[in-house]
Amino acid sequence: MVDDPKARRTRWLQMLKFFGALALPVLILGSAIAVAEWAENETSAIELARKPIAPR
Repeated sequence: MVDDPKARRTRWLQMLKFFGALALPVLILGSAIAVAEWAENETSAIELARKPIAPR
C-alpha cells in the first residue's frame, strides 16, 4: 500500500474547511441565545457596570 501525503493533506484541509464552516453558525446561534437571555434580564448594562463585584 502506497501512502499519498498530498491526498492526506487535501483530505485534512477539506475536513478543516467543513468544520470551520460549521463552527461559524454555531457561534452566531450561541451569541443570539446569549443576547436573548441578557435582554430578558431586568437589570440594565449600566446598573451592572456601576455595581461593585465584591462588597467593600
